[in-house]
Amino acid sequence: MAIIVAPLLLLASTAAYLSVGGGINDGVLGGTIGVWSCFAFAIAFVGILRLLEPSAPRIAPILTAVALMAFAGGGVAFNIQALNLGAFGNDFLETNLEGADAVGIFAFLPWGLFVPLTFVLTGIMLWRTRTAARWSSALFIASGIMFVSARPARIDVLALTADAVIVLALVPIGWAMLTSVRAAKAHQLKHDQVQVGADAEA
Repeated sequence: MAIIVAPLLLLASTAAYLSVGGGINDGVLGGTIGVWSCFAFAIAFVGILRLLEPSAPRIAPILTAVALMAFAGGGVAFNIQALNLGAFGNDFLETNLEGADAVGIFAFLPWGLFVPLTFVLTGIMLWRTRTAARWSSALFIASGIMFVSARPARIDVLALTADAVIVLALVPIGWAMLTSVRAAKAHQLKHDQVQVGADAEA
């Protein structure tokens, strides 16, 4: 479910930034939804990267660590910054930081760059291991490139397009996993019912 919900929340966050906020990464509602999307993405990528474990047992755990730092760290930090900017008009990243305050930049970087890096590297690994369809893997890679191109420069159309590409990349994978789990449960239930019937006859 997280794989399906996460990109939809990201798209909703961007839409909120543009409709009721001050633009990309500027707004209370957009920042709040963005934080929720990061939580969902952290869970989603744990699930996606577990699919890679049989084919890439060494790389999958490393990518999982990168994804968790990306979304639970950098992603949340940038959205809290956006929320603060929308509420109080203060942009921490555009402040002339001096002395001890300069350490605050490490709450954002390099972790924020791990978000597009996670999409690109996961897409490459999905492509190489053929764990997902080639078109889905390609969309992962494209979304990471578009993400890092749109967000820092605050290009509205490109940000919305990048979010839509992420939706197209993730939702089919999430739906496939969700339906396979349901099918497995239904099969197990049918098996159990047959077994109970056999035991009763015996």
